[in-house]
Amino acid sequence: MKLRKLIINSVLFLTVALSSSHASSALLDVDVTFNGTDITLDMGSDTALGTMITVGDSFNYNIGAAGNDFWQVDITTSYFPFLAFTIAEVGVRDGIFSLDLLLDGVSQFSLAPSAIINSTVHLGTNAVSLIAGLTFDEVILDYTLTGSTADSTILQYVIGGASPNVPGGFTTGISYNVGTAVGVPTPTTLLILGLGLIGISLSRRNKA
Repeated sequence: MKLRKLIINSVLFLTVALSSSHASSALLDVDVTFNGTDITLDMGSDTALGTMITVGDSFNYNIGAAGNDFWQVDITTSYFPFLAFTIAEVGVRDGIFSLDLLLDGVSQFSLAPSAIINSTVHLGTNAVSLIAGLTFDEVILDYTLTGSTADSTILQYVIGGASPNVPGGFTTGISYNVGTAVGVPTPTTLLILGLGLIGISLSRRNKA
């Protein structure tokens, strides 16, 4: 009986410990709209400003351009950091992130989930290489903090420079544009257009 009770108590202890460990990890869902100058939290969004995250926590950082506005890459280069929260506490942090740039809901550029090391005072992407002409109206960054040498990690928004940019991200080389962007045709769109042209060509031949 004592052995059985000991086993039951051990199982209960492990269950509580595991559930407590799981409960300690959090998902921060930050959705903002940017108009070229200011950011506005979307309805129901969590706030990143002043929020502390610990190892195991994740955040989803979604930035949308206001109205029909969009960003355009004007200079082909490597942007560092492309998108990140500023951190006041110096340290080295390990993480896993994925990045998507979309235009009208269609992905124009993406980076698959990959391990990253953020040194010193930022948390997010490091260098991201982009080609001139790329346009997008939404940025989605998913990040999970997997390790840290710092005692705390407190997220901060930073809007840098006078040129159009996004909070905690790029400035020179990427412009913020008012209006509607002309998207680059996706491979599926090009295939459909190609099949349509072939169909028209065959139809004309049959008539001849």
